[in-house]
Amino acid sequence: MKKSSIPWWMRIKVHFLLFGVTMSILPLFFLGYLGFTSVRQNLQKDIYEQNFEQVTVLADEMRDLLANIENSLTLTKATSAYALIGKDETARQIILETLLQKESFIEEIKVSDKNFNVIDQIAFQEGISSYSSAAKIENPISPEKSSALSDVFFSNDGRPEIYVTTTVQDPKTRDRIGYLQAKVDLKGIIGRYLNLRLGEGEYVFLVDHDGNLIGNTDTSLVSHHEEIRQNPAVQSFLEGEASSPGSEYKNLDGVTVIGAFASVGAPNWAVFIEQPAREANRPIFEFALRLIVIAILIMALVMILSISFGLKVVHPIENLEAQVRRIILTGDLESHIPMESWDEIGRLVKSFNQLLNSLDQKNENLKDEKELLTTVVDGVGVGMVLLNPEKKIIWWNTKFAEWFGGHLANLPCDQVVNGERMESIHPENVRNISVFVNEERRHFRKMYYELSPDNPENAAYLLLLDDVTQEVEMEARMIETDKMAALGLLASGVAHEINNPLAVVAAHSEDLLDRLNEEEQEPTREEIKTGFKIVLEQIVRCKQITNRLLGFARKRSNGNDLIDIGVASVQTLGLLDHKTKQKQIKIELEMGNSLFVLGNENEWQQVVLNLINNALDASTAGGAIEVKGYCEGEKIHFMIKDYGEGIPQINLKKAFDPFFTTKSVGQGTGLGLYVSYGIVQKMQGDMALDSTEGQGTCVKITLPLHKAGDYSK
Repeated sequence: MKKSSIPWWMRIKVHFLLFGVTMSILPLFFLGYLGFTSVRQNLQKDIYEQNFEQVTVLADEMRDLLANIENSLTLTKATSAYALIGKDETARQIILETLLQKESFIEEIKVSDKNFNVIDQIAFQEGISSYSSAAKIENPISPEKSSALSDVFFSNDGRPEIYVTTTVQDPKTRDRIGYLQAKVDLKGIIGRYLNLRLGEGEYVFLVDHDGNLIGNTDTSLVSHHEEIRQNPAVQSFLEGEASSPGSEYKNLDGVTVIGAFASVGAPNWAVFIEQPAREANRPIFEFALRLIVIAILIMALVMILSISFGLKVVHPIENLEAQVRRIILTGDLESHIPMESWDEIGRLVKSFNQLLNSLDQKNENLKDEKELLTTVVDGVGVGMVLLNPEKKIIWWNTKFAEWFGGHLANLPCDQVVNGERMESIHPENVRNISVFVNEERRHFRKMYYELSPDNPENAAYLLLLDDVTQEVEMEARMIETDKMAALGLLASGVAHEINNPLAVVAAHSEDLLDRLNEEEQEPTREEIKTGFKIVLEQIVRCKQITNRLLGFARKRSNGNDLIDIGVASVQTLGLLDHKTKQKQIKIELEMGNSLFVLGNENEWQQVVLNLINNALDASTAGGAIEVKGYCEGEKIHFMIKDYGEGIPQINLKKAFDPFFTTKSVGQGTGLGLYVSYGIVQKMQGDMALDSTEGQGTCVKITLPLHKAGDYSK
């Protein structure tokens, strides 16, 4: 036997050795990865917490400082309202100088009257400064506010500043008598709180509610003064977020940073802190490098041990692999592999020889079963198809190929069996369809069955097609036969019904014609109009009678519509007026409103006509027939009851059989109840027959109620 030509990387020895090495090293990698991930997560968490704590402290201190300045102004104007607005300039200047010395960040203070005209002002550097009598304070506040902070603006030398304005009220009347306004130098405030100890590469900056940069510790941000709004963290703040405990994103220079921010609150500013991710993660990279070096040393040691042990184990397996390949090439399942040892490999060889014997026997059995199954599947007159989860064909039997051709692999089933759905009384997974096969219309019963997912063909569904063409055509012929029989019975009655209005038409026409021929007694214009009106009414009556008959006789349409069985039943009863009058039988009608069901109106009329005809035939002269229709919950009940001769108990069970009748020869086809029962079943309903011989018969039909507004064709 030639040496195997299998490449070395596909040899079982190599696979076994690689498996041993991999399984030896994998736990090391897994534990190292868990340790690295844990350290990395904890370190990142510490970085996020530290950054967020820093910006939160900065935001709180800045808010407190601005609040203190505003409180100082409020306290001053509350205790010295008259002095501030009064005419004593010396007292006012003393108050302003005291306030200016107390709050080191106030650059300028102005006092105005209630019309915002400046009364006095003082600046930190110039002292008491002159002012114009027409000067007004900057950024006056609205009447409904008692104090307000202005937006940030920048001085001529680029320093960010804001105005803090508060109202001065009369202590007695509480009326507004003026305003006290302070210009605050933000640069000093920002410099005081942003000059804190930062990490490597870390920087802090301050942004107002419009996205303007008003303070920073990184001079490179000045060049991005206009683009600062494009910073992802700034965008989050401008979109309404109050703070961010930490996130990773790219700054305006395209550098990945770890950043956090916190809102000052009042005013609506935010303090941001950012640090390059590379600098923040430096300890993680150093730890990872040390971990990799240790892992490489351990891996080298494990590989040496695994290769030494694997070579000893793989050699007997290679011998077994060579013998198995020989059996596969020759296909000789009767041969045996010689045993070279009694260890686990030897027992494996012995078990493999037993397996060969069992496989040889089962192979013969499978051949016999396959031949039998092929004979059964191809011999049955039903088309069988296996479908995958996407309902594409993966197998079909001979009968299915005879109908739809032999090249069907991977075709969608709905594309191959493309038929029109027909009315059916079967369950949801069974339906009747009409398909053109070899240019001939055939009717099939289509049945779907879900298969268990653990089959070797990956088949999800079994589709069975049963040719029911003869059954469908026979049912249609029986319905039409029953309808024609009913039309024959109606014909004479309709003729009599038409004769009456025709006689009236003839009498009035003859009377008018005779009077028109007489010269002395010609009819007046009013008499002629009255005569023609009567003639027209009788013609309309004839038209109604014929329309009812034509509506019943028209060819039935496929499919279901939303119909009111109460209206359809009343129209059908109109076709039997002559027969009921002839037999002197009274129809007691009690029909509810909105009895909507899904069905074919023509077929429902056929059901009513059959049942009323049976009741008329069973009733005696002077009797009565009850016809009721009403709703009860989600069901509609329709009942026809007569008080005639009834049905003997011996014949009651055969009443729904085709061609069974108790009437005399020539008076019935025996299809009425059979056809009616089939129609009711197609409407998803049920029909029950209750009869007592000599007392009458009651037919009860139950149908599902449908709301008219919930149905669309």
